Amino acid sequence: MENLLKKVDIRKIAFTLVLFMIISRKYIISFVSPEINMNIVKSLLFYASIGILGLLFITERKKSMSELFLVGACCILYLLNREGAILLIVLLATVVKNLDDKYVIKNYLIISGIFLIIALLVFNLFPWLEFNKEIHYRYIAKTDSLAVRMDYGLGNPNAIFYHMVTIYAAYIFLRFKKYNMIDRVILFASTYFIYETTFSRTGAYTIFAGLIFVEIIRFMDIKNIKPLKILAKISPIIITIISVIIGYFFYDNYMANRLLASRPKYWHVYLAQAGNLLKPFGNAYSATIKSLNPLDSSYIYIVCVLGLVSLILFMYVLYKGIGSFIEKDKKAYLTVVVIFLIYSFAENILLEAAFSFPMVLLMKEFMLMDKNQIDIYKVLRRKS
Repeated sequence: MENLLKKVDIRKIAFTLVLFMIISRKYIISFVSPEINMNIVKSLLFYASIGILGLLFITERKKSMSELFLVGACCILYLLNREGAILLIVLLATVVKNLDDKYVIKNYLIISGIFLIIALLVFNLFPWLEFNKEIHYRYIAKTDSLAVRMDYGLGNPNAIFYHMVTIYAAYIFLRFKKYNMIDRVILFASTYFIYETTFSRTGAYTIFAGLIFVEIIRFMDIKNIKPLKILAKISPIIITIISVIIGYFFYDNYMANRLLASRPKYWHVYLAQAGNLLKPFGNAYSATIKSLNPLDSSYIYIVCVLGLVSLILFMYVLYKGIGSFIEKDKKAYLTVVVIFLIYSFAENILLEAAFSFPMVLLMKEFMLMDKNQIDIYKVLRRKS
């Protein structure tokens, strides 16, 4: 069976198909009106993705203990909290374990680009199809006036950066070794243009920070600077703690809400008012709570929705994966991980399988760190 898989390269085909299904589901959730009942389609795409990935996982004979542990733990967590975010990313990692990373990233880049272009064309050529059309404004202190924020037909000024961060990160990764002035002009100019039209600070600051980080990391040997190495490995934990502190204690602070576009007061609802941040397997929130309080933070999502057990597991994997990237001098990998870690402070994207290819690659790295592989079929035959 394994030889057949190698001959027809079915893992590549299956990965591309599954990724297409995952991104399709995400775009349906984001852009199809809730009045159109697409629940069956969304469920079908999700469970079909899980099914295909699970089948590929089962058909591979050799697995590391880390891989078995991650998949097993995530399956149990899914049964307990009914959130398949980590499970989907882990299963993707088991499939791409034997695929070239550039193939994986090119798939994310091309499929994401195609879907985004289609969405932009459809909602700008046929604006009546946009179900959540609103006019957004930003107060400009210099002119004491309100400026209209463009949303490019996506319903929210922040949406363009949200759907482009994968494209930016993939481009940076693929061009990392040959990164030149033309790349800098393209990335800085496009980011600045989008910011000037949308006034989306979250996306712009993240992309700019990522671009600056590219310049720094290309010439800095982090693995030989111990304080920076430690800081990089624990950075997800630090950001999580900061997010919880802001949401729990500064939810009614004017400056915090102004800088973070009212996110702290929404975070507080999930942390304290409608939930408990100490739940081991997360809280279940009503549809009303979710619709009235946007959960724009991956870290608050992990703490409140997935729970403390998922948080500990994920932070441990991040710590080990980032450490491995540093030790192996995988600067391109570290760069895209940092971009997503920063952006996820104010957007729930870190565990979004449709976009977060850095987390897929990091999970893959974690699995490959364990060199002690076992032949699962031999073990089962012995027991029988």
